Amino acid sequence: MWNLTMSEGTWLKGALHCHSKSSDGLLSPEDVARFYEGRGYKLLSITDHEKMTKLGSFKGVYVPGVEVSRGSCELGERYHILALGVEDPSIWSIHDAQSLIDHINGSGGLAFIAHPYWSNLTCKDLIALEGYLGIEIYNTGCDVEVAKGYSLPHWDSVLSLKKKIYGLAVDDVHRYIVPPIDADGGWIWINMDDLTVEGALNSLRAGKFYSSMGPKIVNFKYSSNSVFLESSPVNRLNLVAPNGRGISFSLDTINTLIGCWKKPETKKICENVIVNVEHICEGDKQTVYLETKKDRRFSIEYSNEGITRFEAKYDINYSYFRIEVIDEEGRYAWLNPVINP
Repeated sequence: MWNLTMSEGTWLKGALHCHSKSSDGLLSPEDVARFYEGRGYKLLSITDHEKMTKLGSFKGVYVPGVEVSRGSCELGERYHILALGVEDPSIWSIHDAQSLIDHINGSGGLAFIAHPYWSNLTCKDLIALEGYLGIEIYNTGCDVEVAKGYSLPHWDSVLSLKKKIYGLAVDDVHRYIVPPIDADGGWIWINMDDLTVEGALNSLRAGKFYSSMGPKIVNFKYSSNSVFLESSPVNRLNLVAPNGRGISFSLDTINTLIGCWKKPETKKICENVIVNVEHICEGDKQTVYLETKKDRRFSIEYSNEGITRFEAKYDINYSYFRIEVIDEEGRYAWLNPVINP
């Protein structure tokens, strides 16, 4: 059983990729801290380019960080590597990407790969490295500036090859208040028992976080034959798995299916796939129960605002799967992947 419950423990909103005037950002380190404090963030890392930026105060957990460009990739670009929890200037002398990641890990820090799509990385590039936490699956700055913010195909390609990496949503903020706004667009929610730098690093290593652009995950439970999710209202829920497997439900799909099931001429077509559809209305709350010919059972609770509860019961024997939800504004939230033996 794999559980994630927002009602248990301390959850902090975190920004892990930010730039200040110390490299090429608009704001001073102190103003960066105030910017994120004012937006409810309790975990922050300023990751200036090739520079370890000191910060006087932050009303939360501040993790020292840096962004470095190293190595050579298949299409001629460099890896952009985020190092968290490291304040050792000896990293400047390391020019090989794998050696750098090894050094970061050996120093008690952790590393993740920035913006694979923007960096023109391939799956081969990501498979070539070992020991990194994950990749940026959403980068606000890369999205609003050059439309290369989402790296979801990179994530799924690597996961399909049975390499476990986490997905992180970040800002990579430089502009802050100058359009196009590249701030407060992607973040993580992290579950921490120990509100220290080491506590943050340990929770990241353990995957005790999820990424979001807006939607909130309230509860997630998984066993070998069931998946359960509660969230803020969303318009669509995707269970993504290898090679086109998985499932997707949206409000439009649910409403269309209910309508088709009520009409004899369209119900007959649906019965090629579906055994039964039960639709229950209780005021604003609606629940639909579906059973398919493959002995898969689903229950989805929703209202006019969106889907809030989803449960699937069947033999979930994918080598991996991950869940993402999308709200009416097109904003995503992503759970980290479940890896099966």
